Amino acid sequence: MRKVINTSKAPLSTSPVSQCTVINNTIYIGGQMPRDINTGKIVKGSYEQAKLSLQHCLAILHEAGGSVDTVGLAIVFVTSLSVKKDVNKVFEEYFSKNPPARNLVKVSAIGENALVEIALIAGKKIEKSKKN
Repeated sequence: MRKVINTSKAPLSTSPVSQCTVINNTIYIGGQMPRDINTGKIVKGSYEQAKLSLQHCLAILHEAGGSVDTVGLAIVFVTSLSVKKDVNKVFEEYFSKNPPARNLVKVSAIGENALVEIALIAGKKIEKSKKN
């Protein structure tokens, strides 16, 4: 079964796509732009962009029933490999223990001249059954 998730806690895409789809217990979060939710503008700086893109992903992830501990793969698109150190810093802040697998992909351009875009694949949190 496929379920679409959209949340107001992250900016909606300007393209005709969902923020997230959930199939069975797998959460697929589409690429999140570093767009300020209040102004609609792309924030400045590679560290700020990586942090905001990941924050958007995590807001959607929580809405879909996942957590930082259930992220299996992060796909990070960058326009220059020089921003890798900033991406690494953000990932160390959010995934201090057991970081997920990650693909860092250099692309020629990201919409609106952004430097970073992040997508995630995660599982849903497994509720531990209570013992009687």
